[in-house]
Parts: sequence; C-alpha cells; structure tokens
Amino acid sequence: MIKTAGDIMTRKVVLVRGELTINELIEIFLENKISSAPVVDDNNELIGIVTKTDILGHFMDMDLDLTLTVGLRDLMESHPEQSDLEVSAHTDLTVRQIMTTDPITVEENIRIEQLAGTMVEKGIHRLIVTKGKSVVGIVSTLDILHFVSGKEKDESGK
Repeated sequence: MIKTAGDIMTRKVVLVRGELTINELIEIFLENKISSAPVVDDNNELIGIVTKTDILGHFMDMDLDLTLTVGLRDLMESHPEQSDLEVSAHTDLTVRQIMTTDPITVEENIRIEQLAGTMVEKGIHRLIVTKGKSVVGIVSTLDILHFVSGKEKDESGK
C-alpha cells in the first residue's frame, strides 16, 4: 500500500495567530516543545508559518546588544554558535511581522516520496497539510525518518 502525508502527518497541530507577541510565541513553543507553528487568521485559515529560526533571524538582523531571556535562551540551545548573542523578549513585535507568508502546503493524498522531494528541493523541514485553506496536519522530516526506519512515533508525536 502506498503511504501518503495523511498516513504519517501529525494531526494535533499547534496553531497560532498573527497578533501574538514574540514573547507569547516563545512561551507556546517551549510549553509544547515545538519549533514551528502554522499561523492562521480569525477564520482558522492558513496565512503563514513561523519558526524558531524566524525568531532568531529577526534578533540577529537587529544587531542590537539586548538582554537574553530564559525562554529565548532555551530556543537557542540548538544554535550554539549564537550563544554570545543577547536578546530581549521585551518587544511589541508580533508573529505577523516575522512569519513566512504563503508557506508551502500539501494535501493528505501526496505520496511520501513526493513529500521528501519537495522538502529537499525547497530546503525546508516541514510541510503543512491542508484541506482547502484549513490546516489538518503537519509533516516533518522526523515523521519521514520514522516511516523510513519502521519505528512508530510515541504519543507526543516524536
């Protein structure tokens, strides 16, 4: 049987709104142990995606000497080359200001081989699975690795 995005996607997706502040976004990422989230409007229609790299990239672009908060320090653990960067979470910056608009999406029936090919071609680590304009799941490179290895994801989706 051919496996598709619908077979391996994570269905419990944390969605965020564009009006959230970066402080609120950091808290959501840390509480849910995630590194990205689809951004939806008031109708729950997809308008973008935001990642921890978007957060870090914004502060790197600012080139400011600011105070590092615990939440952002946790997010930066996977970026040790940035350990000397000091960043403040005292900002009015919103998700809408740093998100990627028009994220690449797929439908549930796309084959896993096509998912992997799209990720490699576009240099991305996750694809949002949609039905119309609504988010129904997300497929990450880790989901594909679980499938390829034959190992089941645990209850947290990891």
